Amino acid sequence: MFCPKCGKQIPEGAKFCGGCGNPVKPLTGVTPGGQVDSVKPPKPQKHEKKTKEKVQQTSVPLQNVQPVQGLNQPTASNLPSNIVMTKETREEERENRKLTIILCIVLAVLVLVAVGMGFYYLKILKSGDGVEPDQIEESESTEEITQTEEGEQEGEETQSTEQATEETETTQEEGVVSDTNEVVGDTILENIPKAVYSYSFDERLDNAEVVVRKDPDTEPEETDDIEPQYVRGIEDKAVYLDGTYGIKLSDVERVGDSYTIAFWMKADELYDWSPFIHIGHDLFDSNKRVRLWLGQKTDGASVAPIISSERTQTEDSFEVRPGQSMPNSVEPKVWYHIAFTVDGSKQGSKQGRLLGTLYVAGKYVGEGDIVPDTMNADEFNVYLGINCWDQLYPVAFDDVKIWDQVLDADQIQELYSAYE
Repeated sequence: MFCPKCGKQIPEGAKFCGGCGNPVKPLTGVTPGGQVDSVKPPKPQKHEKKTKEKVQQTSVPLQNVQPVQGLNQPTASNLPSNIVMTKETREEERENRKLTIILCIVLAVLVLVAVGMGFYYLKILKSGDGVEPDQIEESESTEEITQTEEGEQEGEETQSTEQATEETETTQEEGVVSDTNEVVGDTILENIPKAVYSYSFDERLDNAEVVVRKDPDTEPEETDDIEPQYVRGIEDKAVYLDGTYGIKLSDVERVGDSYTIAFWMKADELYDWSPFIHIGHDLFDSNKRVRLWLGQKTDGASVAPIISSERTQTEDSFEVRPGQSMPNSVEPKVWYHIAFTVDGSKQGSKQGRLLGTLYVAGKYVGEGDIVPDTMNADEFNVYLGINCWDQLYPVAFDDVKIWDQVLDADQIQELYSAYE
């Protein structure tokens, strides 16, 4: 049986259409077998108004009406099973992809952590520490807890360790060190006080500078254009002057009228008036010049080391030469230890003169007058292997030392013997 209004199939005996709520009259002319003999269509316009009112009064709310199967409504129950399953499968696939991505990220992080820990432990093993993981964690916790309490103590211990290391390195580099006595090699010279200025020239100039004389009769000038040379010396290395430059001991200051200077030298060649050491101030002032010069002078067949001193203000000029019976020759290519003293407390041959003494190879060779104020001035220069006038020559210098007091003959001999 079908609704005469909407054409929807309704059950036999129903009074209203389940689709539109239209009242349904029983059909006539139905055969016992259920076949319709004839159907007369109703006349809806005559009773349309009454029918509508009756429908409004007697109709069942749509929300309470059960859907009739067989209608083409787009509900999940009417959708094909394969479409519903496909949507569910897609949702599951999306969730699975999300879980897979999260698991990959977590796995990658764990791998990076594992690799980092591996490198860390490998570094520990290479350094020989061999600390277990639990010990590391415990150590870190302990350090965090006790950092404030033990910070100062660790700082003091570190400072002490660094100081001890520096002292050890200094001892290894410089050998035996004494603050009060002179040291040669590993020997502390008990009878010789420590020099005020000392230059070992072991691959460095210490407080000295390379100087050149650019024009004749001029004072030497410092230069950075020449790299000093070094050769094997009497003690480790020695500075070598090739005949084109000299050395200035630039840090020497006033020591008074009593002093001692000692050094080792070896000349490849020697010329007349070759300068060993030259000290002075106002060197080109004809009224104020004061200088002391130690070098060699050819005298017949021998080459004698002499001390020459000059003071133009008093017109004094003196020389100290070896005595007739004393060693008076200096040979090329031989190391010589030369020392001289000036005693400001002892008068020379006349008033206004000081006593100077010359030693070669630890032995006394002569004495004589020296002018005062050579190293008792505010400004003066000390040069090795160069002066303002004479020819330069190839020579090596080693272990140059200056004292602000006079060493006696026994001390000079002890100093020389310490190198043997």
